[in-house]
Amino acid sequence: MYFQNESSILKQISEGDEKAFSEIYARFKPDLYRLVYKILKSSDLTNDTCQEVFIKIWEDRQNLTEVHSFRNYLLVAGKNHSLNVLKKVASEEKRLSGFIQNYSDAHNGIEDKVQSDEYQSFLQNILSTLTPQSKKVFQLCRQQGLSYDEAAENMGVSKSLIKKHMVRSMKIMRLAVERDLGIAFGFFLSTFNDFAEVDLLLTFA
Repeated sequence: MYFQNESSILKQISEGDEKAFSEIYARFKPDLYRLVYKILKSSDLTNDTCQEVFIKIWEDRQNLTEVHSFRNYLLVAGKNHSLNVLKKVASEEKRLSGFIQNYSDAHNGIEDKVQSDEYQSFLQNILSTLTPQSKKVFQLCRQQGLSYDEAAENMGVSKSLIKKHMVRSMKIMRLAVERDLGIAFGFFLSTFNDFAEVDLLLTFA
């Protein structure tokens, strides 16, 4: 549905009018949220993604003068960004899976072992903060190596619910690592790449 005076509002936004941007944000945020949630299946990730999409649109507001339908423009941007988020989450999940499944064979050096022990303890602390159901899903999928379908059958729930719990758990872990350790989540996982790389290539090729 075309928003009344949309062309005028988009022109105002392109010129830096924050009030006009707030107006169009309020009008179209629900549409964006519904689309993004269908892809990510997580309210937390959906809220973050919607904010990121609107921030990007504001940063590129000069382009809005060429937009004929803001809703279509917004939903395409939302879909593309959501798919990129999924790829990032999947990549981090795979690397974390390799870390957990191969941990017992890691790092024989004294200094490396000390660091590995600290990281393992930190990881266990993060897991203890998850809800019982999220922790159970994580144990089945990442520590026992079950697929989402197998975990769903084991727990008697849907595959989409299993995925939702994993996405939420990965976000909690990423935020905890970056906040409490002061390092990028990717760096935290890369610490264990030397022993996990081969298995990761075989498992996820």
